Amino acid sequence: MLTAFSIFFQGCSVEELSITNCEPSGLIRPVCEMQTPEDIAALSDDKHLLLVNFGGMFSGTGYLSLFNTVDESSKILFPSDQSLKPSNESWGDNSCPPPEISKFRPHGSHLHQLKNGRWRYLVINHGLRESIELFEAELNGYDTKLVWRGCVLAGKETIMNDVVGLSDGDLIFTRMFHTEPSPLSRIFSVLGFTTGDVWRWNKEDGLRILTGTNAAEPNGIEISADEKYIYANMYFEGEVWKIDAKKGGVAAKVKIASPDNSAWSKENRLWVASHTGSIMEQATCLENQSKPCGASFEIIELNTETMETSVVFSQKGSPMGAATIAVPQRKRVYMGSFVGDRLISVPLSEFVKK
Repeated sequence: MLTAFSIFFQGCSVEELSITNCEPSGLIRPVCEMQTPEDIAALSDDKHLLLVNFGGMFSGTGYLSLFNTVDESSKILFPSDQSLKPSNESWGDNSCPPPEISKFRPHGSHLHQLKNGRWRYLVINHGLRESIELFEAELNGYDTKLVWRGCVLAGKETIMNDVVGLSDGDLIFTRMFHTEPSPLSRIFSVLGFTTGDVWRWNKEDGLRILTGTNAAEPNGIEISADEKYIYANMYFEGEVWKIDAKKGGVAAKVKIASPDNSAWSKENRLWVASHTGSIMEQATCLENQSKPCGASFEIIELNTETMETSVVFSQKGSPMGAATIAVPQRKRVYMGSFVGDRLISVPLSEFVKK
């Protein structure tokens, strides 16, 4: 316990993690002057990305934006004047009120299609409450809009991290902590204590826990195309768990260091962002939410049938480290981070098995 406290509270500073410019490095191209793009979802037009511009776990506010990969411009989609226009249609809890826009603090997200063909964009919100905000994504390239269609409130003692949706309207999300995130709660995670689990919600029955999912700091989550399994990144377990999406229970586990968020590749392999640096590196990154950090990371490709893994990309230092997500779009791969003012991209051809 004393060792863990010393790691988290000492004024650690690693000079090589500091990034002061916005210059390319080899084939890695940064796009700067944006609020932290912690999570990314690709639109089907092969041109645009939905970004979660993260405000941080402990404080701050954020927004949702649309990024154009052709000219590398972006615009805010939420909050906006139209996003919360009155609607008689609620996709979430009937008693869940609209979010407080001035306190909106988004985190994990998921873009998916419902059985009726409409697109739904799910976003974890830490602003004044723990909720999943449900947006209808009216996908139209540069004119894409997000319309709020309701929300789902988390249960008691729940701090969420990420969420996925099913075509029938159900949601599955990770509970990261039972209490407000703090240095102490993270210390318990580091020491291997159970701090969270995985939950499922539907409109008729509400919330229920998926059995057998207790873990140290559950993080990102993805779902298989057939919706039979979810893949939960158990950060301080150093594992990705393949979980039955309906019944719960772990079908398989694989070792991946500090797995953050995941996204599907064009070949239907799961790309997992893995933080390979020390806890001191992560603590150094968190000293200033707005500054980019060069902490080392890898993108691990996971074959979800065999649970075999391979490293397809690795990076440390400038122009960005500490990646949380890797998403393919327009023959490039885009990566965001949990800190900083930028995203980076590399040619898709760079994502090869090492």
